[in-house]
Parts: sequence; structure tokens; C-alpha cells
Amino acid sequence: MNLSFYTAAVGASAHQSKLDVIGNNIANVNTFGYKTKSAGFVDLLYDNIRQPSGQISPLRQGVGARQEKTDTLFKMGALVVTEYPFDAAIIGDGFFALQNPTTNETVYSRSGNFQPSLAEDGQFYLIDPMGFFVLDSQGERIVIPTDMINSGYTNDTLNSAYALDVGIYDFINREGMIAIGNNHYRPVPKNGQPYLNEDSYLEWQTLEMSNVDLGLELTRVIQTQRAFQLNLRMVQTSDEIEQTINNLR
Repeated sequence: MNLSFYTAAVGASAHQSKLDVIGNNIANVNTFGYKTKSAGFVDLLYDNIRQPSGQISPLRQGVGARQEKTDTLFKMGALVVTEYPFDAAIIGDGFFALQNPTTNETVYSRSGNFQPSLAEDGQFYLIDPMGFFVLDSQGERIVIPTDMINSGYTNDTLNSAYALDVGIYDFINREGMIAIGNNHYRPVPKNGQPYLNEDSYLEWQTLEMSNVDLGLELTRVIQTQRAFQLNLRMVQTSDEIEQTINNLR
């Protein structure tokens, strides 16, 4: 069958993948700590076109592109004041370190909507909405004093919250961190070892909004939809050409 049919079909599939990424960005425009994703593509196989005589010509033809990765833009989002004492936003670069209570794996997040939770050992720990323990600058779970919980959300509570040693960790290279859902990221070897970022600080009673630029995402939707439609039209045209050729036989 005509190579243009396959190339257009691959192109349509690639643009569908890009639309999925853009749609996910738009759906999370109001999600605290969400970071914009962008689809990265690579060319598929190229080869040289053969001349009628069978000799290879210098002209090259490809078979489209495929999605290779999804990049994450870790630019800081806007801040919103919540007045909840355990909400925290990172001002600057870095991540909160969170420990999975089941596997003890450490993951990282920019979302700081935390809350106290009573554990089986009778102590209150600072956790995120998924039940992951927030870690301090020493990599240990943060214990919240019982008298702080019993005092209610007073000025004393707020002062105590400010004193909590919440660690802010960062990586030399953030590229390639794996998004595993719920605003959690898993580092990969090329990110290097996490280190404490002393140039950043916490803003309590505050949350970081997503960094999604809604206007830009809607523009990308229009561009990608048009490219998707163009590829489908190429598929239809290639199919019509093949039908015409078959009818001539």
C-alpha cells in the first residue's frame, strides 16, 4: 500500500498522543502543585528512495514520528493563601520528600497540602492526601506534638507549624523524573542524589497552584487538532488513490 497511508496514520496517532497530554494539563489547571507536561517526539526510520533503475538516490523518505517522552515544566506556579496551618508552598526550586508508608520508597512533590494523622504508635505525623509521610531535613518522618493538635488552629498552632522541620530537596538535573500520579515524582539515576536546597524556603498557610498556562494550552489544542485532521485527510486521500488504482485493474 502507498507509504503515505502509513505515514499519515502514524502522524495522526502521534497528534492524538499530544492531545491527550494537553487535555491532561487543562484538566489539572486547578490542581495544587501540578506541573505542565509536554510531549516529546522523535523521527521514525528514514531510508533512501530507489530510482526506477534500482539505484539508490540521495533523496530520503521517512515514516513519521512517535512520542518518545513526556517532559515536565517545573516552573513555580501562582500562590494562594488558604489559612490552614499545615498547608505549605515552596518559594523557589525544590520538592517535598514523601515516604510511601507501605514500601518506604521516597518520592517527591511540589504539592504541600498536608495534614496531621494519628498513627498506630499513638503519634501524629505530617502526611499528604495520599497518606505519604512528609520527611524533614534529616530524611525522617515529621512528628507533630500532641499539644499542638489539642490547642486547635490558634496562633500558637501556627507558630508551632512554622517550627516544623520540613525538608526542601532538589536535584542537579530534574529532567526525566517519572510522574507516578498524585503529583508524585520518582527520580531516575541521571537526576543525581537529592540535596537540601537552602536557597528556597516555605510559605505556610499557602499552596502553590498549577503552572498551567490555560491560554497557551488552548492554542496548542487548536494547532494539534488541525494537524490531526490534516493527517486523517491524508489517510483518506491515500485510501481513495488505492481504490482508484484497484478499479483500473
